[in-house]
Parts: sequence; C-alpha cells; structure tokens
Amino acid sequence: MSGRGPIRQCAACRERAGRGELIRLVCAPSGAVVVDLRARLPGRGAWVHPRHSCLERLESKPGLLARALRTPVSAEGLERAVRDAIWAAVLDGLSLAAAAGGLIGGHDALRDALRSGTVVELISASDASERTLRSLLELGGTTHTPLPIDRASLGNRVGGGTRAALGILDVQASTHLRRQLQRLRQLG
Repeated sequence: MSGRGPIRQCAACRERAGRGELIRLVCAPSGAVVVDLRARLPGRGAWVHPRHSCLERLESKPGLLARALRTPVSAEGLERAVRDAIWAAVLDGLSLAAAAGGLIGGHDALRDALRSGTVVELISASDASERTLRSLLELGGTTHTPLPIDRASLGNRVGGGTRAALGILDVQASTHLRRQLQRLRQLG
C-alpha cells in the first residue's frame, strides 16, 4: 500500500491501495463502463486492480461493479477494454517520453546507459533477437517489458528507425510511460 495520497478499495478483491495502484472505472450516460486511466472523468467511480483476477471477478459478478458505481452496468468485455486503454496509453507514453528525452535508443548508446545505471527499465520489440536482448539484460538489473509491437513500429512510434529495444530513463518525462507499463505487466 502506498504511504501517501488517497487510499481506495478495489471493487473486486476489496483490498485497499493507493490511487496509483488501481484503475478507475466510471459509468457513461449510456450505461457503458468507461476506463478512466487518469482518474479525471466526472461522476462516481469504482476502483479496480489492473489484474486478470480482479477484472475477471468483476466480469463474472457484475453486481460488484454495479454496487460500487451505484447504478446497473454491464461488465462484459471489461478486461479487454482495460487492456486496450492501457495499451493506447503505453503507445502515447512512448511518443511523449521520446519527444521529451526520456528514452535511450540505439544499441551502443543503450549499452552505455545500462552500464552507467541511468536506465530504469528496458522495453523490447516482439521481434528483437534473443542475442541482442541477452546482451542488454546482462548489463543491468533493470525491469524488462517485452511489447507486442515489431521493431519497425517501435521505431516509428519514437520517431526513429527500427528499434529492437529502448531504455527508459528515470526522469519526469517517462513517469506516465512507466506507470502504464507497470499496469500492463500486472495484467499479464
């Protein structure tokens, strides 16, 4: 549990956690459940862990979500909606972090940054070679998140040529990206 900030309760497992560890869901006027990753949409919200077990529980027992939102809702397809929202936020975060200088790309530059300890997380394309990944992971004890995106698409997203891997720096510009990657890992 987070030491500061508001504490919320997961609508599925009833565990208490900080806002940064949960995802907010709100009910649209149409009755559909909307994923509110930035927790800024108006209306009553329900909080849930971005975990398969919690989302599956809400889908199988929609009364839990209806009780938290205090209105009848359909939780069908909730996990897919959360996964899609997080993935869209990861892609946006990649572009924003790259534009603000929060990413390191290029094999040699990335190796140097890993050696110096400035990289806090490593992300890789789905078609990155095992040899490349092994050589990068041996250099630093950072978190590694493989993305379901190919090298060309990863490079295009960050405004460069093909990229097998990128290093994320511990700077303000990469905070949003790192939060969304953590949520993506929790979802599995």
